[in-house]
Amino acid sequence: MSVKLLDNNPNIADLSDQFRQTKLGEQFCDLYDNEWTDALDALQSRFEERHAISILLDIVMVYVYLTFLSFNL
Repeated sequence: MSVKLLDNNPNIADLSDQFRQTKLGEQFCDLYDNEWTDALDALQSRFEERHAISILLDIVMVYVYLTFLSFNL
């Protein structure tokens, strides 16, 4: 019964989905807390803050794009 209820029903969140909105939010929060600040500090030793942030944003965007592609192949 529960499988039928979840199937193609956008109103019910699949809590086992590791890519649901709340889980993605947690992952990006962890990324910021654990990795982003260290990477930003390292990049700021060579670049201005705005450029360093741009580099990190580019990395995240490439990752998101490649992840999206892998799910749609």
